[in-house]
Amino acid sequence: MILPDVNVLIYAFRSDSLHHSNYRDWLNDVVNANAAYGMSPQILAAVIRICTHPRIYAKPSHLNDTLKFCRILLEQPNCNIITPGPRHFTIFADLCLNANASGNLIQDAWYAALAIEYGCEFITTDRDFTRFTGLKSNPPFDLRSLSI
Repeated sequence: MILPDVNVLIYAFRSDSLHHSNYRDWLNDVVNANAAYGMSPQILAAVIRICTHPRIYAKPSHLNDTLKFCRILLEQPNCNIITPGPRHFTIFADLCLNANASGNLIQDAWYAALAIEYGCEFITTDRDFTRFTGLKSNPPFDLRSLSI
């Protein structure tokens, strides 16, 4: 089962993102497939926070549009909601210690722990996730094939 990262979801949602159509098409394929996928409410909260933030975007997304996007992802029959389980904090703490994490990497360790606890492949374009031992992470598609 895959678990998409914040960045992948933002690129799929925001039409002003570089390669938006590639990310949107990838996410549509995931949502419309028969295979199960994971979705974290905490990751979706970060999508909402970032997309609606006026200091990040000159034209931030409308809250209602962003909430609708997130609800659609959560309400699919093949969606498994991924929330911290009983082993989460221990996995998280170990990841932080092993990666010598601080600052923004702490939140990444939290997401990585979610994926590890549930045995998910974490779908991200953020190379920082390679720091976390035991996390299987990949981009949604071959990014080298995209022209810049």
